[in-house]
Amino acid sequence: MKKSAKVFLITSSLLLANAAQAQSFQAGYPQGYIGADAMAWNLDFDGVDSDFNSVGLRLVAGMKLDDYLAVELHGATGGSDSNYGLDIELDYLVGGFLKGIVPLGESARLFGLLGYSEVKLTASGYGLSESGRDDDVSFGAGAEFDVSDTLAISADITRYLSKSDYDLDAYSIGLRYRF
Repeated sequence: MKKSAKVFLITSSLLLANAAQAQSFQAGYPQGYIGADAMAWNLDFDGVDSDFNSVGLRLVAGMKLDDYLAVELHGATGGSDSNYGLDIELDYLVGGFLKGIVPLGESARLFGLLGYSEVKLTASGYGLSESGRDDDVSFGAGAEFDVSDTLAISADITRYLSKSDYDLDAYSIGLRYRF
């Protein structure tokens, strides 16, 4: 993992630990949560007519610090697609995010994500195979809807990589369990 990604993940972890011990938060906070999502990813190369699309699994862990702010970690893997004799596979994706939250009443929220991610992809075809990692500032937006006191449905769109010659976006839907 590149140094900047490691620093961001370590800083996020320390922030989570400090938030758990802080005394100045609203009643009921901090509040931890975990989740699992179906993640449809899209790798779009500039100048190429066809994108690479597939579905993988994303796991999410976070800490809601108050009604308006959370920190969140993403980990994802899975899925591959073939175009023009080239197969692209998502080996892994990891990211750390600040999550800004806009409550919409008691049981619904809109949110925005801003963070940093690292992605490893493997390309194979024509008798060759090559893996590569890349990292970038990541951002996204989504919504959550409570189905019980501890369970919510969450959906979001996140741009994990935005490079000069390609973008990696993900569309995710899944469940969150608050504890």
